[in-house]
Amino acid sequence: MDLSSFDLEGLQSLHLSYHRILENHINKLEELNKNNNSDDKLLRELMEIKIEQFRIQISAIEDRINALNNQKLRFSVEYMKWHFGVFKKAVQIHFLPTSNAFKTYGGYITGTVLIDEDDPEGLMQAIREGKNSDGIIKFDETVSDEMPGDIKEKLRTIGFYASEIITIY
Repeated sequence: MDLSSFDLEGLQSLHLSYHRILENHINKLEELNKNNNSDDKLLRELMEIKIEQFRIQISAIEDRINALNNQKLRFSVEYMKWHFGVFKKAVQIHFLPTSNAFKTYGGYITGTVLIDEDDPEGLMQAIREGKNSDGIIKFDETVSDEMPGDIKEKLRTIGFYASEIITIY
């Protein structure tokens, strides 16, 4: 499949769709294996081939997402802290499906960006200099009741990289 015509959002949708299909195929194979019907041997072999093909495609999609993501930073630490940290404005952040943040925190988080209260001048200096850097953003998740407390604490203390953000609302 030629992935060069897909933009980042299209690749993200494709990635999620392929993952769902892969999960369905894996579940179907597990079901076939449980039944252990000798008549299903060919079907099991075909399902294993399909699963491998989807894994290869997902890997190619992830490589393309990473390549596009490395070309240009969409949201910098400075931007996020200035617009959503200083003014304590709520924001919904969506993560790249291939990012560690996606795997750790889920597809999106909602709340406020935390800023280092001890160094407001450092942030102001970076903004005056027009810096747009990748780095750690710490976050206070305020909406999700389903997110475990230890994951919320991890957001507040460890955070995620600005380059892991695909879009904000």
